[in-house]
Amino acid sequence: MPNSVSVRVPATSANLGAGYDCLGLALDITADVSISLEPTRHEASHSLGPMIATAARAAYRAARQPEPADMCVEWDGDLPIARGLGASAAARAAGLVGANALMDEPLSAEELLELGAKLEGHVDNMAPALFGGLQVTARDDDGWPRLSVPCADGLRIVLLIPDLEMPTRESRQRLPLTVSREDAVFNVSRAALLVAALSQGAWDMLETATEDRLHQPAREELFTALYDIIDAAKEAGAHGAYLSGGGSTVAAFATEGEERIARVMQQAALARGYSGRTMITQASTTGATVLAEA
Repeated sequence: MPNSVSVRVPATSANLGAGYDCLGLALDITADVSISLEPTRHEASHSLGPMIATAARAAYRAARQPEPADMCVEWDGDLPIARGLGASAAARAAGLVGANALMDEPLSAEELLELGAKLEGHVDNMAPALFGGLQVTARDDDGWPRLSVPCADGLRIVLLIPDLEMPTRESRQRLPLTVSREDAVFNVSRAALLVAALSQGAWDMLETATEDRLHQPAREELFTALYDIIDAAKEAGAHGAYLSGGGSTVAAFATEGEERIARVMQQAALARGYSGRTMITQASTTGATVLAEA
């Protein structure tokens, strides 16, 4: 068996507005993670290094294989951290997939998903990090049922990535414990509409389909420019916009005028005192992938 492996893993955008904790999309933004069992090397100091190593060791335990005495992990990529783009899911997915490759793949894809969901505490980012594309997920007594949904071609995703960090745990603590039936129906209908719109290319439905009442209003308390940026994106031509994951990134769906949308989103953020950068990307059908073994 090999003693080192490299894995390429995508950023992800979860919730997509109304699909709280059940919808996630892989993005064409990646990081490369290497895992080595060479005893002469030491664990890397990157902030995600311990998370990668913990996931890798969890895979060894799940496969009932002896945990490596030494493990060196390295992260190379421009995937923003604590910005709602799935950095923790990417790190854990890379650790799981890399360790599985080092063991000659004793764990199935669904076993990796189960492990990743337990490590993350939720599955909306983990599923697209592992499998790519648009993933619809659920939780039941037997695990994490999921389906991949093909997205229509032509959609671009404009990201405003503020300098503001919004760690997922902190932003989750602000969410309400109960919601009204009206708000529940509001979100369920829009999540279903969003999946249909993305699969059919019904871009005119995305403004309604990305609306949310479950998590974005509470998270706006941490990022007060959120709705100003969403409104600015739509006024500039975006089909819909939403808070990516737990924030602080705001994502906008577009099929034209992406540069203008990015510029206007950044201006709206600056007007409220928030600095940041923009990126223009698209959905990716590729999840965590082994690049090389040595």
